[in-house]
Amino acid sequence: MTHPDAPETREIAVLRAVAEAAQRALVNLETSPGRVLRTQACPGAGKTRTVVERHLGRPVPPRQGRAVLSFTKVAGSEVRKRCAQAGHPELTQFPHYIGTFDTFVWRHLVRPYLRPVNGRTWHRLESWGDHPKARREGVTLDDFRFVYAERDAVRIVKPELRPGALPHKLRRDKEAVGRLTAWASRTMRELWEAGYLSGNQLRDMALYLLTKSNRRDRIIRVLRTRFAEIVVDEAQDCSREDLQLVDLIRDAGVPLLLVGDPDQSIYGFRDSHMLEDSGGPQLSFSDAPDHRLSHNWRSTQIICDLAHTLRTSDAPPDIATGPFHAETTPVVLVPTSLRREAEWTDDFSLEAERLGIPARQRLVVGHANSVLPKRMTGTRNIPTAKLDRLVWATAVLRSPGASARQQELAGRSLREAILDHWYGAPPDEPELVSFARHRLTDLELQLIQRSMVRKLPSLSIPPRVWSRSACELLRDEAARLGIEPKTKRAYPCRRSKDAAWELVGFGDPESTRTAIGRAGTVHGVKGQEADAVLVVIPPIGKDKDDERSNRLIEAWTADAKAGSDSQTAEALRVLYVGVTRARRLVALALSDRHLTAVSSFLAKRGIPYRTVHDNSREQIMLPL
Repeated sequence: MTHPDAPETREIAVLRAVAEAAQRALVNLETSPGRVLRTQACPGAGKTRTVVERHLGRPVPPRQGRAVLSFTKVAGSEVRKRCAQAGHPELTQFPHYIGTFDTFVWRHLVRPYLRPVNGRTWHRLESWGDHPKARREGVTLDDFRFVYAERDAVRIVKPELRPGALPHKLRRDKEAVGRLTAWASRTMRELWEAGYLSGNQLRDMALYLLTKSNRRDRIIRVLRTRFAEIVVDEAQDCSREDLQLVDLIRDAGVPLLLVGDPDQSIYGFRDSHMLEDSGGPQLSFSDAPDHRLSHNWRSTQIICDLAHTLRTSDAPPDIATGPFHAETTPVVLVPTSLRREAEWTDDFSLEAERLGIPARQRLVVGHANSVLPKRMTGTRNIPTAKLDRLVWATAVLRSPGASARQQELAGRSLREAILDHWYGAPPDEPELVSFARHRLTDLELQLIQRSMVRKLPSLSIPPRVWSRSACELLRDEAARLGIEPKTKRAYPCRRSKDAAWELVGFGDPESTRTAIGRAGTVHGVKGQEADAVLVVIPPIGKDKDDERSNRLIEAWTADAKAGSDSQTAEALRVLYVGVTRARRLVALALSDRHLTAVSSFLAKRGIPYRTVHDNSREQIMLPL
């Protein structure tokens, strides 16, 4: 079926020509020293492809390069891959730079200009969770807010635990917050004095070097000499400190182009602190852009119309121009009240199956891991018991639906478990430092990890049997490398379960694999897409009441987005990002209370929807 308002063949050809012209205009957009150009691109606008086309088609002066920055490794890998496919691998090499914003800041604004103190070597961590000493009782230093310390020029004092960061198992421990806060204060100081930096401290140091140190002129001179242009993709993810750095780079005379979508700004929870106002313009990506891409090559027009109702900006509605632009699949509302997880996820799978959408193209997303189907994601936090941790890591690494972040955490957990088993103590240093101490390279341990994931027994066997088999495999692998493992016995297992995967909350891997392909947080799947997407909106289950969700639904359905508080506005943007991952089908998993409000709102806005009921399978269809 096609949308009644869908353009005819000739009209869609015209719309696509307009969309392609807008992309070419971005490729040819002229940047100049001392100015920041901003392009606003809707979801599915093909902005990454267009940024690559700009890099391929607009040469820079001899001996200069272009920096293409984003906020994920996946985005950088995609740009490098497309340059290589186009036959220009040299555009990924010096003097060009393609990578994450954080790595750019480290390599070009901080690391070359840090002076050794007391012989310490500086190290950047992608997160504090990468350092074993920065993790304790299910929390990491990333779970704390720190205050700016003038003496050190970074945020490292007066920690405060973030709301919701305390693990569920510690909620009844009245001393937990005080104990962990004291630990965080002591540990942050120790790691800083040992030469470790992470996200906030990295930005603080970059701002200090560019505003208050005598190395500022040298940094600016090197930047201006090397880079003819800096392109920041997904620029809406810039924190206040990132925008301050962008403004300082602009002031240095390096041309800048920012590409993004303010409605996909979902990292407002990140901290910021104010430096002295330099008197320059206050950058804000929410201002009117210099250029706009409003044609969506990904989704149906119904999905575009639904997404527009969630926008917190004044951007115009997107125009669907892709292969599914005219499909009339309605928004599906799936009730969750008094229903088991398997029931509402099966409803979604059935809707996707009716459209012929395969499991690998079915995606379940939510604002946090806690609302996702447990049979797909396992326990919310990484287990601490040795056996449970090894089982969890194996389950995640074997899961085709695990997010990239989950895969990273599971890989690290498995590598740490291997080193702990062989050397008798958990690592107390970051991986690269620990590897060197044990005379192992990163590549060697990565190969060992892949071999172990392949050879470890099926998680469907009893956990005690699994533990014995896993420890035998670890012993044999150590012998092959000439290592005498310190751990001689299988890990103890006091709980009686039918299958090992039940220890860590996973469902039967085989049944999950045939129903839904992927599950992840909205933050984790940002930049991805799927034919069918189920967005989970809490509360779920009996007697649950999520005030955050209540405010979200009220702001959305009452058209009160403009007056929403910052947390509710961000929740709307998170929902917007989740919805816009979909190409053909969007389903919303809602409590009965929220479902009633949303269905009335969609009817009022003229957006086709269906409500799936539990027993009778009766469906309500808004007339088209």
